[in-house]
Amino acid sequence: MIKYDELCGKYITDIFPDTEQQINKPTDSPDGFLPHVVFGDILNPIAVRLLKRDDYRENRQLRQLFDLYESFASSGDADTQDLLQTTLLEYLWDETVTYERAIELMGEKTREIWDNIRGYMKAP
Repeated sequence: MIKYDELCGKYITDIFPDTEQQINKPTDSPDGFLPHVVFGDILNPIAVRLLKRDDYRENRQLRQLFDLYESFASSGDADTQDLLQTTLLEYLWDETVTYERAIELMGEKTREIWDNIRGYMKAP
């Protein structure tokens, strides 16, 4: 099980090694690593940029990112699944291109969480 309180930057740097410096920058938070902030600030712009590329279907890093999403959906505790839903997946509902392409790449459990979002957000 992937526990929210055990999430760390390694989940990101394994896919995007060039983000290590961004992840390890000092924070003013007494709580240290804040998954919603770090994952959202780093992964959301990357996901959008890669989804907008012509080669998005063949992009290895984008596939790995969606594999990470699937592991959060299938093996994550409730807080990790909340991170996936509210911080990572909802962000992809802003534009038609990211919305439609994300659906193509997601796994079964991620799609179930995606469908939950449909209950309170309108597709672009």
